[in-house]
Amino acid sequence: MSNLSSPSQRAASNAIFTSDFVETIEYKRFVEFCEASRHYQYIGLCFGAAGTGKTVSARRYSRVDEAERCASPTADPRYGQPLDTVFYTPEVINTPAVVARELSCKRGVIRDIALGPLRREANEALEIARLQDEWEQMKYHKKLREEEHPGEPPEERRWQVRSYYDGRFKSIGDPTRLILIDEADRLKISSLEQARAHYDTGGVGVVLIGMPGIEKRLSRYPQLYSRIGFVHEFRPLGLDQLSRLFERHWSPAGGLLPAPGPDTETVATILRVTRGNFRLLSRLLAQVERILAVNELTVITRDVVETARQSLVIGAA
Repeated sequence: MSNLSSPSQRAASNAIFTSDFVETIEYKRFVEFCEASRHYQYIGLCFGAAGTGKTVSARRYSRVDEAERCASPTADPRYGQPLDTVFYTPEVINTPAVVARELSCKRGVIRDIALGPLRREANEALEIARLQDEWEQMKYHKKLREEEHPGEPPEERRWQVRSYYDGRFKSIGDPTRLILIDEADRLKISSLEQARAHYDTGGVGVVLIGMPGIEKRLSRYPQLYSRIGFVHEFRPLGLDQLSRLFERHWSPAGGLLPAPGPDTETVATILRVTRGNFRLLSRLLAQVERILAVNELTVITRDVVETARQSLVIGAA
C-alpha cells in the first residue's frame, strides 16, 4: 500500500475555500463519509435531490480538476497531496465492458501521475548513464587503436540503471484508494457488478452517488447491497447555513452581490423560494444581481427576491 496522507491532512487539502466553492456542513459530512468508505474499504451509497451539490462536492473531494491538469503533457510536475481518488461519471448509454474499461483507464491515469516523479528521475539517470557509456566507449576505442591488448570492453551502465528502475516501478502498486461513481442511477445491475469487481479486488473503497430511491433499487440485489457499509443523504441548505453563506459574502460563480448581504427576513424568503437547493439558489441570485443592476439598487430586499423569482422556473432542479 502506498504512503498516503492522513484523513485530516487530505480533508484540509480538499477543503480550501474559494470564491465559487464554500464548505457547507453537508460538504463536511460528505468528506467524513468518503473518508470512512476509504478507510474501511466499503461500498458507500450517497443520494440526494438534484441541485444539492453532490457532483460539485465529489469533484472537489476527488480533486479531479487537479488530476486532469497533472495528466496533461504540459503539466507542471509539482503538486501537493498524492492523488488517490477516481471520479467517474458513466455515459447515459453504457455497457459493463465500457464501464470496466473506463474505470481501469481512470485508475491508470492516477497511477501514471503517481509514477511521474520516478519516471522523470529514471530518464535523468538514464541520460547520465548514456553519456558516461559514450565516454567510456570513446576511451576504449582510443586504446584499441593505440594498444594491442586494451583489456575488456566497458560494461554499459544504462542496462544496470534500467534494471534498477524497472524494479522500483514494479514496487509501486495501484495508488487508487477510493472510486466515486457519479450518476450511478445510469448503471444497470450488470454495470454495477463491474464496479463491484473493482471493489472485490481489495484495497479500494467505492462510493455510488445518485438520486433518492437508488437505495431502494439496490436493496433488491443482496449480493451488492450486502457490501454497502455506509449511507449518506445529501440534504438541502438550512436557514443557518444559508445565513452563513451570505455572511461570508458568497456569490454564485461569475456573480457579484453587494455587501452587506440580505437581512434575516430576506434570507428566509430566499430559503422559501429555493428550498435550500444550491442550483436554484445560484439561478435566483443571478437574477437578483441582474435586477439590482438594472434598477441601480444596492440592497437585496424581499421585493427584489420576489421579482427575481418571477423570472425563474422554480421546480424540481
